[in-house]
Amino acid sequence: MNTLVKVQKGIMIISSILILIGLFLSVCLRYVLKMDLFGIEELLLIPIFLLYFIGAAQGSYEKSHITADIIDSYIKSQKIRAWNRLVTSLVTLIVCLVISFWNTQYLVWSFSNGGTTPGYQIPLYIPHGTVLLGFSLMSLYSFVDFLHQIGIVRDEMKKGKANNRLKTNAESKSTI
Repeated sequence: MNTLVKVQKGIMIISSILILIGLFLSVCLRYVLKMDLFGIEELLLIPIFLLYFIGAAQGSYEKSHITADIIDSYIKSQKIRAWNRLVTSLVTLIVCLVISFWNTQYLVWSFSNGGTTPGYQIPLYIPHGTVLLGFSLMSLYSFVDFLHQIGIVRDEMKKGKANNRLKTNAESKSTI
């Protein structure tokens, strides 16, 4: 997993550098030299898609993506919080898998259709493939998180049973 994360970070760094170079060249040529760089948008298409979707996968790995889960702030019970996080991770996993499946179909259609960009004739299956790569990685990280959440719920259930046993033992000793 560490190697995969390092590769992701490398892809994001290289993509960022390529995007910055492309934008810098475009601005310099257009506003300084009064020339237009034909098809710069097409050339930037792949690094932009890579940065966006590999960045989304990185956010999924780090659990730093934006969430709208405010339930945790209202729930006091650790057991209920654990169950809530388990359900949330399951829903996230299902959504990632469904979108990965749809994107697989889209990529197959893209291959069979043979579409290309208008200027440089870049095959459209390349940027579509980066979307599938990003969602596949998000699905992987969501699956790992789901397994982790199962472990947390299992631990909370064991704690609950141990606490119940302690209470039962304490109650039986106090009645004696």
